[in-house]
Amino acid sequence: MNATLQGRRSSPALLIAEHSVLVAYILLLLLVGVAIALNPAFGSLGNLKAQLLIASFVGIIAIGQTFVILTGHIDLSVPWNLTFSAILAATCYANGYGIPAAFGLGIGFGALVGAFNAVGVAIFRVHSLVWTLATNALLQGLALLYINGQPPRSTIPPFWRDMVTGDVGGLPMAALLWLVLAVLTIVVLKRTSFGRKVYATGTNETAAFLSGIDTRLVYLTVFIISGASSAVAGLLLTGYASQTYLGMGNDYLLVPIAAVIIGGTSVLGGTGGYVGSIAGTLMVVVLQAVLSTAQIGQAGKNIIFGGIILLLVLLYGRAARVND
Repeated sequence: MNATLQGRRSSPALLIAEHSVLVAYILLLLLVGVAIALNPAFGSLGNLKAQLLIASFVGIIAIGQTFVILTGHIDLSVPWNLTFSAILAATCYANGYGIPAAFGLGIGFGALVGAFNAVGVAIFRVHSLVWTLATNALLQGLALLYINGQPPRSTIPPFWRDMVTGDVGGLPMAALLWLVLAVLTIVVLKRTSFGRKVYATGTNETAAFLSGIDTRLVYLTVFIISGASSAVAGLLLTGYASQTYLGMGNDYLLVPIAAVIIGGTSVLGGTGGYVGSIAGTLMVVVLQAVLSTAQIGQAGKNIIFGGIILLLVLLYGRAARVND
């Protein structure tokens, strides 16, 4: 029996789960090597800066997804929360609002969507998969009503385009913003009482509640963070593309989730963190570049990312059962 238990403890699934962050960074290095082998131009400074800029959009969304997934839930309202928040900010700016007010309304709307998701999960006890997917559909309809069937406004402040696409010290401005938010996220998760409450809620919500943690407040906070993160990413994408457009968030449903899971955060909640999500973010962006080099279309990319998510869910789920 002891030999069997020892074999379970040393199973490949459990070993990978226990060292998921290290595995993620090793795979990232290998993937970069493959990308350079397929296309030597991938290793150029200009291309690496471009990949880092794209990674910043995914990484900021992954901040919110990391918080939510750590509680054992998921946010599927990202695509149209991102789109509507960006359209709202651009429209307000075009109608004469100042930049702080227009951008503040965009981010505030994203946070409000997050609060709405938290109400469904924490108060009405509807699973986040169902509630946030319904929210995403609701936002899509509201966005179409808001623009009244017309192309969305794309009046973007020139300085904002320069802010997003420009660089400081060789690093894109959006990447610097991601760096600041990443450090803040890691500190909050690892060094604050709120971070401990997030992990406790994800590990066992009932036990966390009985120990005195207001789990409803935890859900409210993590979903607001997710909603605001989506809105910030939408504003950055607006500056990057110099426009807003319907469906601008469609490519950001599976990719940030894959980044978080690849980085070692369990969809069951309670384990993982944003250090791993950073590696996962960089990995999915590089993987997208490799798939584009191989001329694989968006449908193929979605199949691959969906397959990765399923594989890792099964892997970490099995590791959790072995550990128990």
